Amino acid sequence: MKKRKTQLWFASIIYFILSFPCFADPKVIHVLVALCDNKYQKIAPVPRAIGNGQDPKNNLYWGAAYGFKTYFAKQKEWQVVQINRPRSGKILEEIIYKHQDKDVYLIAQAYNGKYINDTVDDFIDYSAGKKAKAFKLDNKTVIAGGSADLVVYIGHDSLMEWSWKKYLPDSWRWNTLSKEQQEKQKSRYAAVFACKSQQYFTPPLSRLGITPLILTLHRMAPEAYSVHAMINSWLNGESKADIRLKVASAYSQYQKLSKPALHIFTTEYSQ
Repeated sequence: MKKRKTQLWFASIIYFILSFPCFADPKVIHVLVALCDNKYQKIAPVPRAIGNGQDPKNNLYWGAAYGFKTYFAKQKEWQVVQINRPRSGKILEEIIYKHQDKDVYLIAQAYNGKYINDTVDDFIDYSAGKKAKAFKLDNKTVIAGGSADLVVYIGHDSLMEWSWKKYLPDSWRWNTLSKEQQEKQKSRYAAVFACKSQQYFTPPLSRLGITPLILTLHRMAPEAYSVHAMINSWLNGESKADIRLKVASAYSQYQKLSKPALHIFTTEYSQ
């Protein structure tokens, strides 16, 4: 009897120690940015300096004033841990951030604008829980991609463009996970900051079980202030309604609108 009490005591101590956050896996956010590209994307042209999809330094969605890299560089809660420039031509730059106060890592990748379709494909694969990616730091390995807790796409909505695939039934065009797989995916989140993303991304994402966090209903500017508002609100454990309001308020502030742009953002798939 005494031996059993001792065993139970040790088991309780071990459980107590392992319950501390330092022993838990960190939250991981993976952001895929398709660089704005006048040449390779069917978009309304922007000034040449910010519309070169092979130049992340000046690109509208990365290095410009409200591009992801520049905007997040000014956010004190996010510390840059590592900057990589992969040899592959598809991803031109990637930044690994660590939250100052929370055990959260953020991986942001700038995709060559020429490869926007690959960017969308990677985003959908990651949303499906596929292609987990390991990022090695000095003393830690962070697993993102299909293992990330939140996957975010930023850029032009290339699914809006004409494609012969649009004539196929959705069940042929997009993969569908089993009910068991979809159930496991519910604790993961996906967000798409692109024009009319609810309409065009609902067919692929709704078959994967992943929970939508932010989608869009109209044309919009996919700049980093809205993404930052979403991430902060999500990390604070706020409700979907509050997250939507924070995103809409940030968008209105920078777009100089008179009230929160709730008509642009939604937290659900289309029916």
